[in-house]
Amino acid sequence: MTTTLTVQLLNESLSLPDLSIGDAIDIAQIPSDFNEKRLSALIGHLSGDAELAGRLTAQERYYILLNHQATTSHKYNADDAGANDEYMIETIQSDVPNEVQVGELIINHLRGAHVVVLEGICENVAEWLMGQMACQLSGNLASIIGGDDVVWEPVPATMTDSEINAIIQERFRFISSLSATSAFNDLVDAYSNGANQLTHFVRLGSDNKGLTVIKSGGDGDIEPSRFHTLDHLSGAAARLATCLA
Repeated sequence: MTTTLTVQLLNESLSLPDLSIGDAIDIAQIPSDFNEKRLSALIGHLSGDAELAGRLTAQERYYILLNHQATTSHKYNADDAGANDEYMIETIQSDVPNEVQVGELIINHLRGAHVVVLEGICENVAEWLMGQMACQLSGNLASIIGGDDVVWEPVPATMTDSEINAIIQERFRFISSLSATSAFNDLVDAYSNGANQLTHFVRLGSDNKGLTVIKSGGDGDIEPSRFHTLDHLSGAAARLATCLA
């Protein structure tokens, strides 16, 4: 029996109906290079809450996308595990911490509001790494890299794009000035340690084009894939979306 799937996120649930052609056209008019912005538009249409996508974690956003693609492409059935399960991680929501502390450094979740800004300014995987660090790190960085205190405040998802961008640019400059043989490596190690502990629903990576989703299968298979927001469309709707893009 075909149903509308409801997914349980960290703090709320969301139903995943099919998109109307009007919603799909609205998303397709966003340039395809801006997949995070497209994904925000998709979540806005599905939820009726234009602000939700910015508040959600980056992992929650892709968890929604994977489930929505499976639902609409394969006519989700309760007896069918779905086509994208190999990318999903079994998660107990109550076990996912709000933040992780390493020394006096705090690693926060990467939010939708952050990645929408990052995709507009990051040109390669190095900038994506530093950009995620700029958005997720707070507390005293000196506890990891030494030297004088460097205290960063969290970057709330409620900030405007321009406010988030200004913070990222300032922190880019600081991270770029770190020693490549010591301080930078120490900071990345601490960040990676904390970020791994925050993992939920899917495991994200990044490449020169943005965020990727990494397979969770066994036998060491960690092949990353990129999931585009309108990939599930077919027929006339897909052709129309392609023309608009």
